[in-house]
Amino acid sequence: MTINKQQQNLKQPTGALQKNRLAYIDNIKALVIILVIVVHVAVTYSGMGFWFYMEPKTLNSASHYFFSFILMFNQAYILSLFFLIAAYFIPRSLDKKGAKKFIQDRLFRLGIPTIIFMFIVFPGVFKMGNPDINLFEFYKSGITSFGFLSWQGPMWFALTLLMFSLIYVPFNNLFIKLANKCSFTINIKNVFGLIAIITISAFTIRLFYPIGTLVVGLQFCFFAAYIFMFLIGILAYRKNILEKMSYTIAKKWFITAVVFGISFWMILMSFGTRRLFAGGWNFSALGYALWESFFCVAIIIGLIGIFKKWFNTQNSLQKFLSDNAFGVYVFHPVVVVATSVLLKNINIYPILKFIVVVLITVPLSFIFAAMIRKVRILQKLFS
Repeated sequence: MTINKQQQNLKQPTGALQKNRLAYIDNIKALVIILVIVVHVAVTYSGMGFWFYMEPKTLNSASHYFFSFILMFNQAYILSLFFLIAAYFIPRSLDKKGAKKFIQDRLFRLGIPTIIFMFIVFPGVFKMGNPDINLFEFYKSGITSFGFLSWQGPMWFALTLLMFSLIYVPFNNLFIKLANKCSFTINIKNVFGLIAIITISAFTIRLFYPIGTLVVGLQFCFFAAYIFMFLIGILAYRKNILEKMSYTIAKKWFITAVVFGISFWMILMSFGTRRLFAGGWNFSALGYALWESFFCVAIIIGLIGIFKKWFNTQNSLQKFLSDNAFGVYVFHPVVVVATSVLLKNINIYPILKFIVVVLITVPLSFIFAAMIRKVRILQKLFS
């Protein structure tokens, strides 16, 4: 079979997919964006991770477990799910536009927002969290030392997706041939095979880049899941996997993810997060990589199946959320940091303060993004 015939076979999914897929996928995107805000507010009040503004707190045991639960479970899957969703639309776009136009579109849609964030949003938000810094010296130092390369903030995702997309382009025809030969279904053998591959890859990467290591603003320690979920997203489109997904199977994986994910996590926490994150040749690091990979794959299957079954339509609120999702991703640091700084003198229990700030910043972030998108020149850029 020639490549052209293979492309004809794999290029276009079924009519049902073309008609229905955007609703449930867009609803998942909106959920992921909200969870990203939740994570960054949790970082603010837990002191775990990296963020523009963090309130130093001494957490008691309950608060430590509460924030660890939120951060570790969300880190395990939300960005991997985002990579899968983003990759799902790449083959259609590439087939329709051709390589040159596709690359131009990716540079516009991902590259320009990243540059805007790096040189406008990042310094501004950093100044909010660190009011004593001199912005002129900050720019000067960042430019002369090439420190600006790490000014990505959450836009590391857009930059990484851009790199993944550009790398994929020359391999598109090869991937079509491979997809045409393979028969991938969501069964126990394939799912556990994927979990094993991600686990081994993550464990190996963390021998060199333990959790918490930054390289030009990127955390390579989590890239194993990102890379494989990106590839699964492309395969899902080529093989029409999402539309074939059974709700019954998805529900079982969701329940399995919750029950075994929480149980396994509680056992791992008895070792202490330092041992889990340190990497190296030890069972703690391997166990954490296995837990993370298992929960990532299982919960993503569950969520996609559940959303396809029960959230495959959009009302006006859901459409508003999905329309502004990317704008929220870009600009939510402005809202989160501004709100946190304004409330910094209010001393209340960290968990309670976290809840209050989440309730404030989630709607404000969507309102702020919608206002940004009212500017005609910015509407397409941040949609």
